[in-house]
Amino acid sequence: MTTIRAAYLYDPDLHAELNRSGRNYWDIYIREINEQLGLRADQVSCHDLESLATFEGLRTLIVGWQTGEALSATAKRNLADWVEAGGTLIAFGLTGLDHFFGIGSAPEVPQAPDDYAVSGYFDLVPHRLTDSIHSDISPEQKLIILSDLRPVRPAGGAELASLQDRDRNPTGCSAIVWNAYGAGRAAYFAFDLAKTVWLLHQGRPVWDIPETREAPKTTDMSLIGDNSPYVLYADEILFLLQNMIARNPHPFIYPLPPLDGVIPDALFIWGGDEYSGPVERSLFASDWMRAHGLGYHINIEIDNHPITLEQARHIVDDNGHEISLYYRLPPEGAYRMTEQVFNAQAASFARKFGRRAVCSVNYVLRWKGWVEPAKWIANVGGKGDNSFLRARYPATDGLLHNSSVFAFAFGTSLPFFFYDDHTGGNQRIDVIEEPIVCYEIGHRGSILDRAAQALPELRPPVDAAIKYHLLMNMFYHPVYISEFPLCRQAIEEILRYIDEKGARAVHMGNDAACLWWHARSRSRVGEVRVEDDGRIAFETSCAHEDGMIIKLPVDARSVAEVRCDSQPAVHAIRREFGGD
Repeated sequence: MTTIRAAYLYDPDLHAELNRSGRNYWDIYIREINEQLGLRADQVSCHDLESLATFEGLRTLIVGWQTGEALSATAKRNLADWVEAGGTLIAFGLTGLDHFFGIGSAPEVPQAPDDYAVSGYFDLVPHRLTDSIHSDISPEQKLIILSDLRPVRPAGGAELASLQDRDRNPTGCSAIVWNAYGAGRAAYFAFDLAKTVWLLHQGRPVWDIPETREAPKTTDMSLIGDNSPYVLYADEILFLLQNMIARNPHPFIYPLPPLDGVIPDALFIWGGDEYSGPVERSLFASDWMRAHGLGYHINIEIDNHPITLEQARHIVDDNGHEISLYYRLPPEGAYRMTEQVFNAQAASFARKFGRRAVCSVNYVLRWKGWVEPAKWIANVGGKGDNSFLRARYPATDGLLHNSSVFAFAFGTSLPFFFYDDHTGGNQRIDVIEEPIVCYEIGHRGSILDRAAQALPELRPPVDAAIKYHLLMNMFYHPVYISEFPLCRQAIEEILRYIDEKGARAVHMGNDAACLWWHARSRSRVGEVRVEDDGRIAFETSCAHEDGMIIKLPVDARSVAEVRCDSQPAVHAIRREFGGD
């Protein structure tokens, strides 16, 4: 029997040193990357790698850019010996070990002028590890780098991605190289993967605009610029990382919960804002969504909405839907966002409904700083935000602000936890973002807009949700569900198309999805053992009442049976991204 484990490099002393000097410790976000993948990896420090005992049972190690710079010569020698003996090393910009990465030096390329600027692009090249990962919607779009660059050229290693500069010109260099070294494998990323994914998720900080005296919006935070909004810039990097990690049989927690005893293909999150009423819109929308077997979530202005407790009970208890907070900002000359405003409205909601709001949204997608509203939400007991959207504001075509939007504006469709900047010690905040990907898609039915049907635009996001097994946030206001038949037809077309694809989908409101993601984060997989007869065993602890699904790379292994607590377990074998 062999015990195996995965780990990532985290050094608390370096973390503290960088924060004291006013810098972010970007490597801390490897924890969040593992969260999204569902990988439960150990933390090891720079000092730990100087001891051979650290490598016992270790099969996969991720080394970040900043922490890799702090490794001693002894640690690097140990790493080289461990890879040669069969380990898998995944490193971002690590220097001094070119020979086992299978790389050689390359000319310097211009670096990004600041943390929030695109420094380069890369294209995945055909390889088993990159199979089927890139976007089917915008296959010509290159993936984005938001970090310094250490370009290389292959010298025996296999190029997985070619590097372009910030103007999208070829550099003749590689962005990612994969190399066999002895019995092991080593992956070299010529950019800081952790920093890139973190910035794609949280974007740039935004502060009050002095000229208008207004708070900016989350749409101002997105860093994808004029690049295609239809590409999962962060998730595609994670899928490649998953394939590298899956060279060893590490279990991953699937991003979706079980569905009536089967393994679903996608999860659709349904919600919308109803501001200050009338309540009949919310009642109609809730009843209609329930009749179609869908979850639904309604955000209201707690101090302005006329909903009664009896009406709320009908929505929540009878229909199984959700009511939550729409944080309204005071309009006295400026839409300032303050912690006091959040505290007051959260208290009003708790007084009326006897509970805290779970997942909320901010007035017209307002935001402040980088994570300030997330901290305010956490302080009042909230668990999630639903304000990240790349909205369009057309000025000449007669459409209002609620025109259709489909965009992976923050590089992902999966929820992610917020992390503070260096002033807050880069600590994880116990609040997730559920980025809105699909906003009133499939129709043009907004008030005073040109009424029109747009059903073909529904297919690409549904296809993406099924292919990548995403949590897809679908936003439809109660007013459009209740008063515009074209909106209802769009939702019905989504359900029809899911059936046409033969896919199984989970449907939830924002609160339910938020609580699932928090429970998934608390769930554990560990004590992974490969028995002498080839069996793989591991222990789990699940924090969600509906259970969880474990995804395990099997590759060429034949699967005789799968058991949980000695009982036969539902399972399926899927061919995805070049692996089983």
